[in-house]
Amino acid sequence: MRRAGWLFLGGGLLLCMVTFAGWVWLNAFACGMIPMGCKGFRLRWEDSEALSLFIPPFVAGCILLATGVALRIGHRSPRR
Repeated sequence: MRRAGWLFLGGGLLLCMVTFAGWVWLNAFACGMIPMGCKGFRLRWEDSEALSLFIPPFVAGCILLATGVALRIGHRSPRR
């Protein structure tokens, strides 16, 4: 079970990071598609169409991360 805790922790963290990086990339790509130019970009949190694709994997990553933390805490050996 110790390995499972680490796998859940790593997998959840990786999934959250990849999802967030994809969200930032999508916003930067959309900013670059503006024909008039773009003076920096900001994350469009009100874009419900794109967020509907990014929220489920982010939530799944958070659940995996929480499961990994619970497994790591639950299987600690008592110190003497």
